[in-house]
Amino acid sequence: MPSTISDVPEALVIDFDIVTDTALHADPQKRLTELFADDDRDIVYSPYNGGHWLITSYTMAHEILCDAKRFGSFPIGVPTNYTQRPRLIPLESDTEEHKKYRRLLNPVFAPDTVRGLEDAVRERTCAILDSALKDGEIDFLRDIAKPIPTQLFASQMGLDENHLDQFFEWERGFYRAPTEEERMACGQNIAAYLHDTVEQHKENHRDDIVGMLLEVEVDGERLTSDEVDAICYLLFLAGVDTVAAMLSFITLYIADKPDLWQRLREDHEFLKQSVDEFLRMHAFINLNRIVSEDMDFHGVRFRAGDNVVVPSYLTDRDPRAFPEPDAFNVERTARERNRHHAFGAGAHKCLGLHLAKLEIQIVLEELCRRVEAIELTDRSRVTAHGGTTMGLDSLPVTLKLVA
Repeated sequence: MPSTISDVPEALVIDFDIVTDTALHADPQKRLTELFADDDRDIVYSPYNGGHWLITSYTMAHEILCDAKRFGSFPIGVPTNYTQRPRLIPLESDTEEHKKYRRLLNPVFAPDTVRGLEDAVRERTCAILDSALKDGEIDFLRDIAKPIPTQLFASQMGLDENHLDQFFEWERGFYRAPTEEERMACGQNIAAYLHDTVEQHKENHRDDIVGMLLEVEVDGERLTSDEVDAICYLLFLAGVDTVAAMLSFITLYIADKPDLWQRLREDHEFLKQSVDEFLRMHAFINLNRIVSEDMDFHGVRFRAGDNVVVPSYLTDRDPRAFPEPDAFNVERTARERNRHHAFGAGAHKCLGLHLAKLEIQIVLEELCRRVEAIELTDRSRVTAHGGTTMGLDSLPVTLKLVA
């Protein structure tokens, strides 16, 4: 049986809800920083969201993320919301199935393939920026951070780009609707839409990711309809949410640092080198794993079924792994640059990391060409959320465009 609060030593309990804590709604990263600033515990237990462990040590977190045998990947989520959607492939697949699906998807997101997308990403980015940018206030999340990656994702999947606003609404409701019934309804809407898209592809083949999934063979067999639907579901959640969240956190940080913005504008090599440092400093996914067997983990008793949560923002700010972790430093060693948890670690490390890096770099490049200064319009109007994927809900900024 999973641990309950009665099984946990009082010294390890923390009164913190990573989903609904009100301070997360203003700035989730600031809240985590303040909460753990004077807390030297590497492992704590939160009684909220079904009860779960929180790991703040980079080394311990990395051990968990890289040990798929003792720490499984199903179900994913805080809380674990597997009842409102299909089992996500390959993220929630067991070790052998995961290898099979990973081999299938690797070519789609391989570095060479992603490099071939650069012109398309830049063209879409430029079109959106040219339409959205103006002297004065915009909501960076709504006008830039969401549309750019979601348009690209929709194009890759063969989805109707006229439905972007609906995608945003479903994704927001899936994670953050106030009732379970509403979250279930959004999950079902996503599933139904994607299923219809797959069926349309069966009738009229298209040269996109869905078309590839329908034709590829794995170990001599084609994927079933349920497998294709489940892969599309995972790609949907990732495509609509993740890059947008990172772009928003980066912009929130830059808006308070005009000297950094000018350096990015003046030095393209510095900008390219900055991407991984931005990713490290603004990691936002609260990764989780499920304990497979009773065990003692660094002196703490874990039970089979326990949910172990790794807040990547905290592990990537561990000074034992990253000296002066709160300092923006593009001169970090190659080992430091490549070890952050923004994309997870181990066998389940994010497939789309190369595409995400490319999108972030291109958005920054094109913003630098067009925007002389970025400022927060009103800090009190920035809204945010916690949960599995922390993020901003609004980011009003005031821009000064290049003359």
